[in-house]
Amino acid sequence: MSATLTQKLTLTKVGYLIVYVADVEKSAAWYKEKLGIPARHVEKGWGELETQGFTLALHGSEKAPAKLPETAPTVVFSVSDVRGAHAALAAAGVKTSELHAVCEFDGKVGVSADFTDLDGNRLSVYGLLAAADWKK
Repeated sequence: MSATLTQKLTLTKVGYLIVYVADVEKSAAWYKEKLGIPARHVEKGWGELETQGFTLALHGSEKAPAKLPETAPTVVFSVSDVRGAHAALAAAGVKTSELHAVCEFDGKVGVSADFTDLDGNRLSVYGLLAAADWKK
């Protein structure tokens, strides 16, 4: 006998986002050194990073793709100073795209810069600027 669903299912909170990496310890060190994200827990094959709102997990895999397609999901970090974050990434030796506008609303422009981790996982920083402050 199966249970009946009395309430509609609503999934609204993301608990974990898992990215696949070849070497969890090496990747955890990269996230700490380059992005300033400390590890909460690291062991062979699994790591959890100290992020807000959800856990960014590193899952060891020998089958991680050599190059992810442009349409692969992207981990987007919201920042209050997108220009400063972009400059800090460059200073840490992270190769990023140029800042580019991704949306515009209510007199603000959403601006991001894209980059990848050691295994090619797609990452980005995103922040809002006043439209008058954004130079196209």
